[in-house]
Amino acid sequence: MASFGSITFSGQSGEKYLCHAWPLDTRFKPLGAVYLVTKRMANETYARKAGHQTIFVGRTDSLANPLASETDFDRFRKYGANCVCVHVDADAERRLAIERDLIAGHQPFCN
Repeated sequence: MASFGSITFSGQSGEKYLCHAWPLDTRFKPLGAVYLVTKRMANETYARKAGHQTIFVGRTDSLANPLASETDFDRFRKYGANCVCVHVDADAERRLAIERDLIAGHQPFCN
């Protein structure tokens, strides 16, 4: 499955996190990461750019594991979720800090 490209999300702290955007049903390798479930919307002016509305922010020790339950995914889809943006980071403590920073900065619907 092909990536939609990269996007940078800012946390409440102002720190920027480079993510790669993927279709919501992508299967990943077992890497530790912070992820944002988003509603990806095409940009009418620039065909190669898209906007993202943050629905959920989470972290995982392994992207190969399910990112959420089917009930959670049903809830995400209710808000139009169609994309997952991934920021890989091997450090568990750092992932927790990034997750908190992004939740504070984006106030997602489902967190």
